Amino acid sequence: MNSTDNWLVHEHSLYEDLLSECHDAVENEDWEGVNLIFSQLVMHLKRHITLEEEVLYPAYESAPHAPQGPTTALREEHSTIIRLLQDMAPVIRTRDSEHLLYCLAHLENQMIKHHEKEEDIFLPMASHILNSSRDELLSRLRQFDGSAPHREWDV
Repeated sequence: MNSTDNWLVHEHSLYEDLLSECHDAVENEDWEGVNLIFSQLVMHLKRHITLEEEVLYPAYESAPHAPQGPTTALREEHSTIIRLLQDMAPVIRTRDSEHLLYCLAHLENQMIKHHEKEEDIFLPMASHILNSSRDELLSRLRQFDGSAPHREWDV
């Protein structure tokens, strides 16, 4: 492995696993489980999105010669994911399994597309562009608090 390999690897499989667990809980009409898993999903995504939008993307955007379009598109996808989570919260309360399974499938589809863009395009490019500040950025990512995100979350 050389110094410009993708060192900004994310743990997207966690979110996909939580979606799968939520899907299973809905199918079993385990509403307590659905609420717990959905809360975990929101908590993890809130931290993940905040970390990207407040640390990683600004570091990338301030790097010389970094194309600016990718982070704009990724932020828009974050907004879509957050909106879908917000839309799901009242559906969970109705305990309408069929509607909730539809919502979960749509959210999963959006998240998989987003994760693929990040993992296949953005993160390798950002790893290369930000390699000179690798140690500092990794330190900032590890120390990130995220308890007061700038973005509004109504979930």
